[in-house]
Amino acid sequence: MVNWKYVGFLLVIFVCTGGCVNSIITEERGEQANAAGISTPLQSSDAKISRNLDEYMTALTDAGRFSGTVHVMRGDTVLLSKGYGMANHEFAVPNTPQTVFPIASNTKQLTASAIMKLQEQGKLNITDPVMKYIPSATNWKDIRIYHLLGHTSGIPSDGGFLMTDPVTLSLPEIIDKVSVLPLSFPPGSDYSYSNNGYITLSYIIERASGMPYEEYMKKDLFQPLGMNSTGQDNARDVFTNRSSGYTTMDGKYIHYDLQNIHNTYGAGCMHSTTGDMFLWTRAFNTPGAILTQESTEVMIENHYGINVNVVNNLTMISHSGRNFGFISQTFSIPEDKVSIIFLSNYDRTPSGTLTKDLANIVYNKPYSLPERIDRKAIPLKTEDIAEYTGIYEPAWEKSWTFTVYTAGNRLFYNSVMPRETVELFYEGNDTFFITPESNDALIFTRDTRGNVIGLKMYTLEGNIDDLVKVV
Repeated sequence: MVNWKYVGFLLVIFVCTGGCVNSIITEERGEQANAAGISTPLQSSDAKISRNLDEYMTALTDAGRFSGTVHVMRGDTVLLSKGYGMANHEFAVPNTPQTVFPIASNTKQLTASAIMKLQEQGKLNITDPVMKYIPSATNWKDIRIYHLLGHTSGIPSDGGFLMTDPVTLSLPEIIDKVSVLPLSFPPGSDYSYSNNGYITLSYIIERASGMPYEEYMKKDLFQPLGMNSTGQDNARDVFTNRSSGYTTMDGKYIHYDLQNIHNTYGAGCMHSTTGDMFLWTRAFNTPGAILTQESTEVMIENHYGINVNVVNNLTMISHSGRNFGFISQTFSIPEDKVSIIFLSNYDRTPSGTLTKDLANIVYNKPYSLPERIDRKAIPLKTEDIAEYTGIYEPAWEKSWTFTVYTAGNRLFYNSVMPRETVELFYEGNDTFFITPESNDALIFTRDTRGNVIGLKMYTLEGNIDDLVKVV
């Protein structure tokens, strides 16, 4: 699936003081740098940055906090393109730049771009009503395509069907289930991140192009850019260089349960490599490479499929993704031709800190080398644990409930999405952790009378989610 609403934590990556370090900008060579890292030779300053990036990633991996592949570019210079940790622990297969990972919600920027491409081709207009392409969706009579792109349609993020259903559903089957859901608000009146909205865009792509979603994406977007390792994922598919997804429990790697993400379509169904995602990022930031400058500006101005922040006159374009055992991050600063991309098969990767620190290294700003974390649990009495039990409802998607329960003097939570049961370890001050080598935390909140009324989930060192206790 996509993630637990893991969206847009990059509000401020770094702040340049006294003037940012000038990036080395070279002329485009008319051909894409490939995943193997064809680039201009490293200058002495670049070589130092490259060493620092590798030192940082090695330290993070040695601390048990990363497994995956990283690609960092400035201009035509590859500062880092390398795999860390294992793509498959059972067979000791290392991650390499050719390793393929699900990219989860990073799929959305690809889907949004496909819609803009179809508009350029005269096959749709983003002001079109959705019912033009889905006449049966009478509940959506006031929704326009641009509402779907900008998460302002009011269509609930999830519901109507189980996105991880092991049975692969067709887009018409999904739309029939989703289009009868009540809207969360009148279209255009509010914002709410919507996976179902982007699944709907997938179907509009099919209707407007006359091709299956994946076929259009490959023919009109991926193949022209040489993105030969990018495509629609199905958990049961077997193909070369595929990574396995992992999490950790009690400090040990374990397999994430196999869960089908094919049904997420344009919201989160794609897999890719860091090299392919660099090709995409550079093309997106180069007018005419895949979209016209006008289309790109519309996407940036309205945040269609991407997160956009401006700090000290630098535009930062990003998106993140999380699904079962995998993390993805794309980040670029077009003015300086800087791209930072990492794909991970460890779902507790500290994405927020990692992105910030890699950017700081590229810009010669302060950072700290990662260290191993070893959190210690404090015993709790059975009667003290009981007050944390209950059903907690996420603000972003009420159907994704978390049930906190006890087994003896141990506390667990069971979640609907992702489907998992996890033990919680007490650390003090209403704070619990899941595994000792991660900063992920669940902090329960209380009202003025001292009653537990909710919890905050701190994950990936950059994501904070609020849940309300309903039972």
